Amino acid sequence: MKLKKLGLTVIALSLAIGGGMSNMTYAMESKKQALIDVNYHMITPLWNSISDISPDISVENNIIYSEVYVKAKSFSGSISGTMYLEKYTSGRLTTVTSWSLKGTGSASASKSYIGTVGTKYRTRVVVTVDGERAEATSGTCEI
Repeated sequence: MKLKKLGLTVIALSLAIGGGMSNMTYAMESKKQALIDVNYHMITPLWNSISDISPDISVENNIIYSEVYVKAKSFSGSISGTMYLEKYTSGRLTTVTSWSLKGTGSASASKSYIGTVGTKYRTRVVVTVDGERAEATSGTCEI
């Protein structure tokens, strides 16, 4: 009989203090919120010399516009690389054409290409900024 009474006293005491249950609920709520927020943020790699790499692709009529912007963390950062226009053929990616990219501090390229109807394309860029190599791809577009 004394053990039951003691058990109830311990439970009542812990509920009266109130620290355990509300903290657990709060931790669960903040974890749920963090998971929701992750879906709205872009995760980018941590580079030493590169501030931004932004490849893009768009299409108007049968003309594909392939673009890329690269920014070094330093104003004097040496940028060199290649922008590729790639297409999906039989489930595989093949390079259609490529253009070189050079600059100091930042570099950009914007090229156009007459595409084939019914084909998906993407832009890919491979750059080196002050010796650090990186690669990025755009989404796809279809004519």
